[in-house]
Amino acid sequence: MNSKNNYPKTFRQTSLCVLWISLVLLIAGCERRDEVIAGVDVPIPREMQKIPDKDFDPIPGFEAGQASFQGRVAPGEIFTFYQEVMEARGWRPDGFFAGKKDQLAYSKGNKVILSSHHENGDGTSDLTIMVGPGRP
Repeated sequence: MNSKNNYPKTFRQTSLCVLWISLVLLIAGCERRDEVIAGVDVPIPREMQKIPDKDFDPIPGFEAGQASFQGRVAPGEIFTFYQEVMEARGWRPDGFFAGKKDQLAYSKGNKVILSSHHENGDGTSDLTIMVGPGRP
């Protein structure tokens, strides 16, 4: 008789858990997209649009690349985005520079990703991602 009384509570808890996990996956899936830079999948905040004239093709023999993006994302949101997403993908943070948290470095295997971002006066931010070989 006691197990019958617990069924609605257990069902409710399971349903809430499934709903919560579904929402997390839905939100996480909407926040970013991947851009291939120098052969590496790099997450980019969805609100950022690629600036085509600011990227360059990798130099043969030197696997490096760069791409720039612009969008209505606050610099603090960009910083938080990379703090959350990169480590979840197995990238190791190598620090941030200039004390402003506007330049981040991550490494994984023999690759390094450097990101630099700044706010423009018109409410948009620029984001530049550089991918290159890591330390031997």
